Amino acid sequence: MTPEIPVLKEAFLTSDGLINPVCLAELGAAIGAMGKCHQRLSSDPEWSVRKWTFKHEIVGHFAMWACRLSPYGVPDNLEDVCRYLNAALDSVTEWETSQKWKECSLCDISQWLYDILYEQGITQFDAWNRCKVGATPEIAFTCLQDNKPNPDHDFIDLDALFLCVCVSICDERRKYKLFDDKLENKETA
Repeated sequence: MTPEIPVLKEAFLTSDGLINPVCLAELGAAIGAMGKCHQRLSSDPEWSVRKWTFKHEIVGHFAMWACRLSPYGVPDNLEDVCRYLNAALDSVTEWETSQKWKECSLCDISQWLYDILYEQGITQFDAWNRCKVGATPEIAFTCLQDNKPNPDHDFIDLDALFLCVCVSICDERRKYKLFDDKLENKETA
């Protein structure tokens, strides 16, 4: 059990134990001012260096994270949204050969996801970001211990979805680099 910090508790919580709406508004404004991940991370070499990436990696990670973040396990119309993304990726860049691969950065991938799907009027995708029942909160706090028996009161954070896609591709790139480095060290030894 973690000790309570009275100063923080008083500042962030109301006397009823709810989150202080003033703090929540300030947090929302700060999050809104952060910008998209491809904007925030454009000067980070890991995010800006272009590496070979298959188109199906992008779509595959997108589908995986949509399922992982969905309160239903599989979001409605997943196949339709993935087919749309797969086709639309051809309109934002040229892919090499029939293998559909390209040297691209994580910032490129993030930008493409936003350009193709985010606030583009794709109703099947936009619906993932709304609760099926009741109002969708601007900011939602969740905890592993939360008991949410009705997934209709939950939604997918689309910004988090795009970030997770890029982070998964980043993790794969790191693993490939470790493997390549080990292989190179064996060959030079």
